[in-house]
Amino acid sequence: MGDEQWSQLLTLSSGGRSSIVKQMAVRTGTVVVVVSGSLGLVDAHLAKAVDKVWRTR
Repeated sequence: MGDEQWSQLLTLSSGGRSSIVKQMAVRTGTVVVVVSGSLGLVDAHLAKAVDKVWRTR
């Protein structure tokens, strides 16, 4: 998907609790789409986000 992709996993800790957050960026042409959230949701919604950007242009 896209010309370039980049992602990272972040571990956030506070008060003895931790959460893992995924951040993913996709460049397609001159547009960069960045989605952050839980692992499964980022994977599930990234393609929809890229499609939405191209439909509104």
